[in-house]
Amino acid sequence: MDSASPHSGARLPGVACVAQNRLLADLRGGRFVLTVESPPLLGSRPLKEVVEDVLRLARWVQEDGRVTALTVSDRVRTDRDHDPVEVGARVVETTGVCPLVHWAGKARTARHLQEDLERGQAAGLSNFLLLTGDALREKAPEGGERYLDSVDAIRIARQQLPGSLLAAAVNPFKYREEALWGQYVKAAKKVRAGADFLMAQIGWDPRKLAEAAEWLRARGLRVPLLASVWLLTPRVASRVLRSGPLPGVDVPPDFLRCLEAEAKTPDQGRQRALHRAALQVVGARRLGLEGAHLCGVHTPRTLEELLGLVDEYTRRCPDLPSWQAAWQEVMRHPEGSPLRLVPERPYYVDDAVSAPAAATAQEVRSFHFLQAVDRWVFDHRSPVSRIVGGVLGMVGPDSSLGRELARVERVFKGPLVGCQLCGNCRLPHTYFVCPETCPKGLANGPCGGTQGNTCEFGDRECIHARVYRLAKHTASLQTWESTWVPPVPEEVRGSCSWIHHYRGKGSKAEVLPASHPLPQEVKDVAT
Repeated sequence: MDSASPHSGARLPGVACVAQNRLLADLRGGRFVLTVESPPLLGSRPLKEVVEDVLRLARWVQEDGRVTALTVSDRVRTDRDHDPVEVGARVVETTGVCPLVHWAGKARTARHLQEDLERGQAAGLSNFLLLTGDALREKAPEGGERYLDSVDAIRIARQQLPGSLLAAAVNPFKYREEALWGQYVKAAKKVRAGADFLMAQIGWDPRKLAEAAEWLRARGLRVPLLASVWLLTPRVASRVLRSGPLPGVDVPPDFLRCLEAEAKTPDQGRQRALHRAALQVVGARRLGLEGAHLCGVHTPRTLEELLGLVDEYTRRCPDLPSWQAAWQEVMRHPEGSPLRLVPERPYYVDDAVSAPAAATAQEVRSFHFLQAVDRWVFDHRSPVSRIVGGVLGMVGPDSSLGRELARVERVFKGPLVGCQLCGNCRLPHTYFVCPETCPKGLANGPCGGTQGNTCEFGDRECIHARVYRLAKHTASLQTWESTWVPPVPEEVRGSCSWIHHYRGKGSKAEVLPASHPLPQEVKDVAT
């Protein structure tokens, strides 16, 4: 997709103030932060109405003071939602406080990100949550369905805006070994690529939040972790989940049954939902996380009610045991039985009940065969490579011979690895599992949308489950979590990767550096 982003070049309001970055200041000061998601930027509504709703909440947040920052979401409801950079700029212009702008890489390229970062910087925006994004809801034109991986987006943003505050997502609510480790390994890559803090996906299992925080500490990745809290009322559950599960958000079936029963109460379960959400915020603090992010709280009235309950539970639950007792009390069916929040035989890093994941015999055979071919034919130190390279290095990728070699490459590699003829083969860096066979083309790890080990698109096992099993088989997991696999340059797609390899222009993986501290100075952003 080389056409301009739908929002690229959009006119931004002139900002004549200085943006206060409370989020950065509170994170650096070690204070518990609370962020709240803006009302959805529905493209079906006029931009003026959408902005008015966002600014109404932003003004309340600024005046109340208990919420650290507003966040502005990106295409959560539809693929045609309004531009979060433009709406974020309006927040700066009106309140003088810098929000956290979400930016999802679906149907976007590196150029789109660079343009949006430039627009954001000019408007006083310096906080960005960089996501890969969920599946497109509408069919994109050919070439427009590409995704910019969040790891790549973080690297670009860190280089372009070195003083910015960058966030990334992690989904610890996975109960299969491959899916969970895929999330943690990719979180490590995001931090090493430049993410300053992580936001967990929505979930209701406190043990998973504690596990994620401990995993990061054990790896020496000392970045703040925020819990995501969804104000899930029976009415919202019925409306939002009617068309199927939300990508990456696993609402336990027993919880849904509980919500159905609560819908029959006089207030249709609203107060019960508020109490749960308030307890989750307090729980994040008691579990040792650095903050919480509120989702689905779109009006000042609801936010005020919720924050009042947060204050109340903060007093009533001064420690973890008292909070656990309160949490167990609200996570019950109306008749009193406890909710089941996890599947049978769940996987936890410190207490695996399910059988350990292991590469299959076929996966191991394929890996060793392709590794041997790579060593003998493509390793520049091998005699075969020197002979073949001397010939192919003189062939132009657009020549008739180059096009014929591309056809041969696809015929040979297609049945073996599902080759898509990307022109920049990355197989040696991904355990000979082709990243192009991922519907989003992700090379550095999975998105958060898997169900078990099944791809978000529902038609295959997530390819990163195989990558994990092979990394585990070869005892190279720690190496994998610090390896960055670069994206494919769009200009080489459809050409022969062998030619580019022997010309010295093939894919080259890099070792990501250790994590870095938050930006050292809290500076207001002159706009």
